[in-house]
Amino acid sequence: MNTTNTTNLMTIPLASEAHSLAQVYSKQHNRPEKVKQVYLNTLAIYAVEHYFRRQGFVPDWEGSDSRKVIVQKFLDIADLNIQNLGKFECRPILPGADILEIPCEAWDERLGYIAVQLTQSLQEAILIGFVPHVVEPGIIPLSQLRAFAELPRYLSQIQNKNVDALPKLVYLENWLNNIFDSSWQTVEEFFSTKTYNIAFRNHVILTESLNLNDKDSLKEFVASLYANQRHASSTEKIYPTQLEPVTALSQLINSTQDDETRWKAIELLWKIKPNHPSAATRRITDLGMQLAGYSIALMVATLPKLDGRRGILLRVYPMGNQPYLPPNLKLIGFDETGKTLLEVQARSQDNYIQFRFNADPGDKFSVQVALGTASITEYFMV
Repeated sequence: MNTTNTTNLMTIPLASEAHSLAQVYSKQHNRPEKVKQVYLNTLAIYAVEHYFRRQGFVPDWEGSDSRKVIVQKFLDIADLNIQNLGKFECRPILPGADILEIPCEAWDERLGYIAVQLTQSLQEAILIGFVPHVVEPGIIPLSQLRAFAELPRYLSQIQNKNVDALPKLVYLENWLNNIFDSSWQTVEEFFSTKTYNIAFRNHVILTESLNLNDKDSLKEFVASLYANQRHASSTEKIYPTQLEPVTALSQLINSTQDDETRWKAIELLWKIKPNHPSAATRRITDLGMQLAGYSIALMVATLPKLDGRRGILLRVYPMGNQPYLPPNLKLIGFDETGKTLLEVQARSQDNYIQFRFNADPGDKFSVQVALGTASITEYFMV
């Protein structure tokens, strides 16, 4: 090894845990050279993961390609994903080596390459340096590595770039704990201060003939929600007549297996008692006059479900002097990879459009409101 400045190195003990993990993965292969390769790669990744955890980062080894047996079989990679940073390659070096060799399959989609020298006994791993990128033929003299002591500064630079590049996320799980960004208002607050030409009504389930002050009419309507549940037993479809409408709606929201029924019940509860704990948490924001002169508002609601998932409702309204949404305005939802989840398009007299879906806590998605070539996108984490 050509590196002599020991202050630039970091030694990580390779505990029995590291070797147990290396054995688990290497034994899933038959060829001796592949067994050795996977074993050493695993030790190198273990050491780098240990370093990142010590520095306060969150490694995602489980989600890295190097943890997949099928990938190990065909490729020589030792990648480690770091949350909010990206992917690093952890390359093992045996005693006596004076070069770092990086296989071509690891040349792309890496933020850096960390050289990990393993001791003869494989009881320690020494992090001796790194390079931010690699070029053909992927052979780097150890003397040309950047000192390992420079890695924290390099990681800080990456973090700063990521902060600048990443869109602002709205954390919906915070909403369930009553933590909201000031740009997201309650529906009641929002429409008390904004011009909105038509009354804020829930046309999805309510009719003009339903009198919200008539308890008998409300009970009849709630009874119809119970009766029309899908995937419910005959007993579950019976309205508990001893309950007041609000209590019956709350019970239905918390017990039904039918998403359509649940959201209809929520819509009605919003009208009767909008701040009831069983009603989905909703907020609305003004997207501004950015769509061909139209002002649009986006409403988002989130609801914990029985299975631990979250029900998400997205809806857009026209604002200002426009009674209806402009025809052909689109509401599009994308998952974290950019794949379209759902898309709806406004017709000539729609006063809102919407769609719903279910997600797991931690999922990310984005919502785009588009009209012609103009669009606005908001980013969310469940």
